[in-house]
Amino acid sequence: MAYCHIGTTPDGPSSFHLPRAIGIKRTLEMTLLGDRYTARQMSDMGLVNFVVAPGDLEQESDNLVQRLPHGATHVYGMAKKLMYRSLENEFESQLQLESECFADCAGRDDYREGVAAFVEKRKASFTGE
Repeated sequence: MAYCHIGTTPDGPSSFHLPRAIGIKRTLEMTLLGDRYTARQMSDMGLVNFVVAPGDLEQESDNLVQRLPHGATHVYGMAKKLMYRSLENEFESQLQLESECFADCAGRDDYREGVAAFVEKRKASFTGE
C-alpha cells in the first residue's frame, strides 16, 4: 500500500477488500505507513494462503490442483456462497442460509459417503453429487 508515498488514497478496490480480509486496524497500518512486507509477514496477516520456496512452486501448485477436484465439489460451491454472503447478511439471515445450504448438502451422495467414511475410519471418495 504505497499510495501514501505518492500523495493519494488507495484504489483498485483495496479499501473495500482489505478491511474485510485483515481488519480495519491492519489495513490502516498498511495504508498510512506504506511499509513493505515479506511473504511470511503477508501469510501471517492472512493475505496469502501459502508461502513456498521458488523451486517448489510448481510442485506445490500441482499438489493443490490435484486435491480440489477430489473433494466434495458441490460443498465447495455452497461454502463459498455462505462465506461471501456472510459479508452482507444480518446474523439471522446468515443462519437461515446456513440451514438451507446444510439441508441441500445433507441430501446428496457426497454427504452420505462422507458420513460413511467417517464411521468406517477411511478416506471419503467424493463424486461431486
